[in-house]
Formats: sequence, structure tokens, C-alpha cells
Amino acid sequence: MNNQTWTYNVEDVFEDIPDDPKNVNLKIPEEIAEKIGLTPGDNVRILWGDQGTIIIEKIQYDEDGNPILSEKLNEITDK
Repeated sequence: MNNQTWTYNVEDVFEDIPDDPKNVNLKIPEEIAEKIGLTPGDNVRILWGDQGTIIIEKIQYDEDGNPILSEKLNEITDK
């Protein structure tokens, strides 16, 4: 699996939610969405990495409709 890193300013990816000062919306930049094949309505897994990184993964499903864990997905795509 190909891991890439992009760097953005906080204000470019997080936006305040009106009337909800404790939470923010995460806007996935278009170039990342395209690279990982996201379309509106896709399910994603958000992981918080080391040193403030955010890891975004599109959730893939097996033929029975069960989510494939990241480690298993790596095994499948590396073949």
C-alpha cells in the first residue's frame, strides 16, 4: 500500500460548527479524496497518529459486506 503525506494548515482542514464550540468539522481536501478514491457517502476510518498527524483510510469491504481491517487490506493489495 502506498502511504503519502500531505501538509495543511489547521484552518484549511478544520472548520467551526456554528452553535457547537466544543467540536469542529474535518474537511478532507479534494486531492486526498481523489488519491484514496473517496466519493460522497463513503465510510472512512480516522486515526490520530504521532506528532499531530491524521490518518484517513477509506473503509473497504469483503464480499460478505464486512469491513476489512487495514492490516488485511495491506495483504490483499500487496499481492
